[in-house]
Amino acid sequence: MNRNLYIALVTISMLMVTTDRNDTAVRISKWLDKAVEGYISDRRIKVKFPSKRNFVDTAVLQLLEKKGVKLK
Repeated sequence: MNRNLYIALVTISMLMVTTDRNDTAVRISKWLDKAVEGYISDRRIKVKFPSKRNFVDTAVLQLLEKKGVKLK
């Protein structure tokens, strides 16, 4: 009984995560992809930016804030 309840709860939480997600895939140039990969491969930087997506999201947010764009 407990195992079935656990499976149901996990399934429900997975559905909630996938339905709440509204990401959009964006293509970037190969040279930029390689440059970002090279930059975040440094161990100290990898802690701050664990993925290319995290780095790009942070960079774009900083640029938009600098330009005065209001975010939700």
